[in-house]
Amino acid sequence: MTETPTPPGRRSRRATDPQADSAATGRRAALRRGRRVDLLVALGVVLPAVTAIALVVIGEEERTAPAGSPPTDAALTSLSLVCPSPVATRGAGVRAARAPEVPGGTVQVRLADPAGPAQARARLESAGDLDVPARGSVAVPDASGAVALSADGEAAPGLVAGRTERAAAVPECRAPSYDEWFVGLGASARYASTLELVNPDPGDAVVDVVLHGPDGILEEPGLRGVQVPGHSVRRLDLSRIAPRTALTAAHVTSVRGRVVTSAPTTRDPLGGGVVSTDFLPAVAAPSTDSLILGLPQRPGSAMLVVANPGADEARVTPRLVTAEATFAPVGAPEITVPPRSAVQVRLDELLRDDAAEGAVGLRLTSTTATVASLRLTVGSDLALLAPVPQLREPTTTVVPRGAKTLQLAGATRAGVVRVRSYGADGAELADKSVDVRTDTAATLRLPSAAVSVQVEPRETPISGVVSLPGQAPTSLATVRLRPAELRARIPVVAPDQLQP
Repeated sequence: MTETPTPPGRRSRRATDPQADSAATGRRAALRRGRRVDLLVALGVVLPAVTAIALVVIGEEERTAPAGSPPTDAALTSLSLVCPSPVATRGAGVRAARAPEVPGGTVQVRLADPAGPAQARARLESAGDLDVPARGSVAVPDASGAVALSADGEAAPGLVAGRTERAAAVPECRAPSYDEWFVGLGASARYASTLELVNPDPGDAVVDVVLHGPDGILEEPGLRGVQVPGHSVRRLDLSRIAPRTALTAAHVTSVRGRVVTSAPTTRDPLGGGVVSTDFLPAVAAPSTDSLILGLPQRPGSAMLVVANPGADEARVTPRLVTAEATFAPVGAPEITVPPRSAVQVRLDELLRDDAAEGAVGLRLTSTTATVASLRLTVGSDLALLAPVPQLREPTTTVVPRGAKTLQLAGATRAGVVRVRSYGADGAELADKSVDVRTDTAATLRLPSAAVSVQVEPRETPISGVVSLPGQAPTSLATVRLRPAELRARIPVVAPDQLQP
């Protein structure tokens, strides 16, 4: 558009006429106000929509982001093992050994004075050093109480230990755990459990114990914030702290420091029979597929205890494991476990039935992750079994002298397991290979003089226990095969998990 010039001698009305200027200004103001209103309306419509979309996106990211990254591996430069106090101090012994193909080294030993259930505390006193060779094993002197072994540098990877007394109750020697379960604890006069907490480190530890019962989580203030001083042993008598007749499951977590927990459990017929004690094995974590090995033939009684820590109801199906197959026999119950609860189910008829002939294991499959244990009586002896860990690397297990049988199951494909047995002097007593297949079990009789057994799975992971008939004709003890500590597992902590 061409601008019309103003004739000479005349000034523009826009510049000289106040009314024109006022009108123009009014039009511009109205135009600006109109635009401002339109902009506010637009922002009022758009901003809530953008905010809603952003919240949806953030929510989707929170829902799709992984709950946590798996731990990373690092070189193991320090290791502590604890052997709990034995049931009987007379003849009690501990041996230390190595996993295959790892160097030996010096181990620091700490011992606690023998203490009965009435003594709630004990100290771990230094007992000097012990040289544990790369091959063979060595006895720990004066091991009648709790024993703590510590190793650093090259002496740490592959260190294992075990109780060697021939008894109907053989506790496991383990490294500290920050989070684990004990299922089937008793807190009554007839069936009582004690939690023994051993702190192998110089710093204090704090532990929380949360009980799950038939009606859900049980509030027990006496089991929260339990302090275990450095280099000490503390015992918690559940029949005194949290008495009840129903069996419970305990979730044990270390709030600060490290402890090794054991659960000696006593069955007392109250004037009508023999008092018997066994150690309730720990369960590392809930699972939808658990394998319990070490079943005796036709036990006197059998009580399965299953705990469901989740928020959804769990349905659990038991199946028997034999040398030929894994199957659910006719009449096997389907067990329903409410959320955050523990239930007990009798399996006497199932395990005494002809269909259970030759069964050495019980496989539990569930719709959501659960933890479980099996309480048996063999004659007058109490036997407690729990799911067995899976082995992928060679490991060594210390065992008592006397008759014993290795039971293997849980193979994911056909493979071979090499089993070597060693005497107290380190001499090799036997070298056998066992063929394993999926959904079946295999057994191998071990030399009576063997005090350590090396198990090397090939082509497949495997699980196993060493079954130990007791001194009495009708008694039983078991020792689970456990992976040797070869690498350190470093947890990955997300920023929102860090505490201020």
